[in-house]
Amino acid sequence: MILIMELTAIFLITSALIFIFLKSYSNKKRISHRLDKFLPTPSLENSHSIKEKGQPLFQHFFLSISLLFKDVQFSERTENILLEAGSKLKPEEFFALRLLSASGLGGVTLILGLSWYLVAIPIIMGFVIPKFLMQKKRKKRLHVSSLQLIDILGMMANSMRAGFSFMQAMQLVGKEVPAPLGPEFDRVVRQVALGMPMEEVFEELVKRVPNKELEVVVRAILAQRKSGGNLAELLETMEETIRGRVRILEELNTLTAQGKMSSWIITLLPVGLGLYLSLVNREYFGPMLEHPLGWAMLFICGVSIMIGWIFIQKIIRIEV
Repeated sequence: MILIMELTAIFLITSALIFIFLKSYSNKKRISHRLDKFLPTPSLENSHSIKEKGQPLFQHFFLSISLLFKDVQFSERTENILLEAGSKLKPEEFFALRLLSASGLGGVTLILGLSWYLVAIPIIMGFVIPKFLMQKKRKKRLHVSSLQLIDILGMMANSMRAGFSFMQAMQLVGKEVPAPLGPEFDRVVRQVALGMPMEEVFEELVKRVPNKELEVVVRAILAQRKSGGNLAELLETMEETIRGRVRILEELNTLTAQGKMSSWIITLLPVGLGLYLSLVNREYFGPMLEHPLGWAMLFICGVSIMIGWIFIQKIIRIEV
């Protein structure tokens, strides 16, 4: 009898847990379906427009290659870089772009008739360059977000003093402010209108735009909504604080610009000189590529260059 009661209790608890899990999953799936319906992602909008207009030959070839990697599980870091950079590319499309870039540079070096060990360098560079450019785009987008946030806080504070509600002020920002923060605020307004909790919406906003100043503003707004207070005055205070922080960052960038330029020149000068000598005077530079002593010297040179670059970056990088 006791065994039957224990089995019954285990069955009821398991059934309740499964029911709760399935209910939460169905709610998330329903919300996700509504968001996909009313808030299509840029990549989906781009793909629909491509289908309507017709695909060029290269674009069709590029998409065909990306479909080969559709089921591949890419790292979360790659997905975050694309999301934070505001790119319309999917992870598989970005990987296909890197492969095409590496193949293109490798093909050019083969046409020039270089040795196989020299072909490897352009292939690696072609694979790395798209990611480097995407990171530069991400960095530029976050920098522009900091500058836009100052104007947005002032606009929202003035709107609320004129009688607008908080959501009406955010809607005004979404209409008047260009990318990157304008469309993001407009998306927030539409997500809240669809019934999503404001805390979750703001967390997604910070995830899409991982800006420290924006994160501070979001935390302050969420805390004010729980504790109360004058939101317009809070926005004006944060505007002054962020304006001073951005001014300090700009001054630091000016003071460290010479160090940054020196790090790139010192790092790339030996590499460029080696490539120049290997192309112009192959007999003079040949022993460095053919003799074991030359390989050891190149290895030591490469390690020394990397160590010097890391030390310079540590010196000129100042956290604010």
